[in-house]
Amino acid sequence: MPIAQMKTNYKFASPELRTQFLDEAVNELSDILRKPLPAIMVMLDESPMYMNSSEDTVFFAEFRYILPQECADDKQGFLKELADRMLALIQKHTHADPYRVYMQFTEMTREGAWKYTG
Repeated sequence: MPIAQMKTNYKFASPELRTQFLDEAVNELSDILRKPLPAIMVMLDESPMYMNSSEDTVFFAEFRYILPQECADDKQGFLKELADRMLALIQKHTHADPYRVYMQFTEMTREGAWKYTG
C-alpha cells in the first residue's frame, strides 16, 4: 500500500479545506503511482514545527511507494514527477515556501508491501 505521511504547522481554515487537500493528494498519488484509490493511504498531522528560527509554514512528507513497473527504466523521471506534482499540490493548499517543504521518498519492494486485494 502506498502511504503518504505528512506533517505541517499550517492551520487549514476549515475541516473541509483539510479534507479537500487530502482528497487531491490521494487522487494525485493514485495517478502518479498507477494504483487504485482504495490502495492508497494519506495521513496528515498538524503539529508545532520550527525551521530556521521561524514558525512560518513548514511541511514534511514521506512517501512510501512501489515503483510502477513501466517506470523501472526511468526512476529518476518518476521521482521528479512525484516530487514536482506533490510540491505543487502542497504549495497550492498551504502557500509554503518551497525551501520549507521537505519530502522523503522510500521505495518498497513488492514482497515487503501490503497487497491490495480489491
